[in-house]
Amino acid sequence: MANTSSAQKAMRQAERRALRNQAARSSVRTYAKKATSVVAGGGEDAATVVRDAVRALDKAAQKGIIHRNAAARRKARLMSQLHKLTVAAAAPREERPATKAPSRRASAKAGGAKSTTTRRTTTTRKPSTRAKA
Repeated sequence: MANTSSAQKAMRQAERRALRNQAARSSVRTYAKKATSVVAGGGEDAATVVRDAVRALDKAAQKGIIHRNAAARRKARLMSQLHKLTVAAAAPREERPATKAPSRRASAKAGGAKSTTTRRTTTTRKPSTRAKA
């Protein structure tokens, strides 16, 4: 137990802050889980749900409830999931027959025999100090 009245007041304030922070962290987790499930399910309103989650993460980071780097990491993961969903929905790929890429060895043979040249080392001489006559 705290000895001084100021320490007792600090404890009361810390308890109040802890309760407030716990509620805010819980709501942020709820937003993030909802966004993750909607994106994983491929919901149409995924962009709005992710936007709400990002907004909640930003607010929590601004108030110091979660660390700003943790908020940035969570936002990046949410946005990458959303990006994968939107790219997959926007551009459906056509089924093309798979073509085998030529191997490197085959392309080297097609180009001709491989030349085996060695590098020649040259030495540079210092200019002579003697004047030529």
